[in-house]
Amino acid sequence: METTRALMPRARQNELVVEELPDETLVYDLKRHKARCLNRTAALVWQRCDGQTTVPELAALLEEQLATPTDEAVVWMALDRLDRAHLLSEPVTLPADRAQYSRREVLRTLRRVAGISLLPVVASIVAPRAAAAASCVTVGVCVTRPAASCLNEPICGSPGNCCRRQGQSCVSKAC
Repeated sequence: METTRALMPRARQNELVVEELPDETLVYDLKRHKARCLNRTAALVWQRCDGQTTVPELAALLEEQLATPTDEAVVWMALDRLDRAHLLSEPVTLPADRAQYSRREVLRTLRRVAGISLLPVVASIVAPRAAAAASCVTVGVCVTRPAASCLNEPICGSPGNCCRRQGQSCVSKAC
């Protein structure tokens, strides 16, 4: 049973925002606040991880979609990268006969068969939370402003406090 599950991976669906573009798929992980960019190869594998499709079937689908001979090692590499990016619902474990898989072997195969463009890529960046992305003001700048320019901006280094209007001046108050 465990081997079957490892051979039929399932893509994570919850707490993700997905935007499909012509040559890549962008995935924002709401739980980890990270953005992922999947190239076409990684995106094709991820989109077909339904818990019902085996690795050999994924390789055949890749071959059909990319019109290029594809080795299962490409799928295993994509699954490894998707797993590291937390985009699979369960960790993927290589079966015993695939335990010796290496990136070097995959690259050698890809160069021979299809060129490097088939290599699955999952690029990650840390995306700031909305509050962290907002600009902030120092307390000194806040209290010297005229009341009309108090825009309820966050106070730098003081979580939960904002520069707010109080009477004819600006003060640091809870947001």
